[in-house]
Amino acid sequence: MATVGVQPRNTRAEPDGDTDAAALFHLTEARLPALIPPGHAGETAILFEAARSALLGRGKRARPILSMLACAHVGGRPQDALDYGCAVEIVHAASLVLDDLPCMDDATLRRGATALHLAHGEDAAVLVSIALLNQAHRTVLGVEGLTAEQRLGLLNELTSAVGFGGLAHGQVRDLRDGAEARTEAGLRRLNHLKTGALIVAALRGGGIIGGATTAQLEALTRFGDCIGFAFQLSDDLADVSSTAETLGKDVAQDRDKLTFVDLWGVGRVRAAVRQAVDRAEEALTAQCSGDDRLGDYVRGLLLNVGAAR
Repeated sequence: MATVGVQPRNTRAEPDGDTDAAALFHLTEARLPALIPPGHAGETAILFEAARSALLGRGKRARPILSMLACAHVGGRPQDALDYGCAVEIVHAASLVLDDLPCMDDATLRRGATALHLAHGEDAAVLVSIALLNQAHRTVLGVEGLTAEQRLGLLNELTSAVGFGGLAHGQVRDLRDGAEARTEAGLRRLNHLKTGALIVAALRGGGIIGGATTAQLEALTRFGDCIGFAFQLSDDLADVSSTAETLGKDVAQDRDKLTFVDLWGVGRVRAAVRQAVDRAEEALTAQCSGDDRLGDYVRGLLLNVGAAR
């Protein structure tokens, strides 16, 4: 299914069935530039230039890798989930541009570069976010070899993770919730909306493409809920213990907000990350194929690297 603005994949250049995380990272890095239209000369070129800056800056590409590993985990070919995983990464990039705006987190640094609204203007930042969100949906529409039911399932996963039950809801709560709402239960809900929902969408989408059963999708959901929580805990730890140079983004952004580090302390948060990863792996072994590469990737990312943003 051809989609305007999305270049066809060169499948002959892709590794067949390779689920090594490094290979999937390079596959993602090679694919992302083709998903942003080349643009036009003149004043409107800023939209395309800024979109490429937002999407192609340095990143771990965890979400596309999770999509591809989830697809492989249920018996599919990882490269079949490449474009869907890239669509999730495009949504993630759009959300970071919005998060950094002065009316939100007022950040100055993102992925080792000047925040997009400072480099290109707040007007361009807002419009780039809209364009990227739209391009994510168009990318899903262009995924090849799917049934209509699968395609609708993917769009449902992605849109559910962005709107009233995901990123937008979570950001409003993060901005507006008072201290009385930042209980353990409130913070868990906030973390799911801001981080976990999109991770669950990445995993479930990969599962749908790989032909997952209902039980396998439920296992991937539980896995995603656990690692989404661990991702946000790791991010909270990094905010108080790392430097801007190391993370490529501003630190101490949460100094005026109650986080799990404030609620529990650093030691308990570190232990909670490990416990969440353990519970995630238990969810996988309950229903899925027994292939442990998905669990191994997450364990290495969260326990050996730190913040997974």
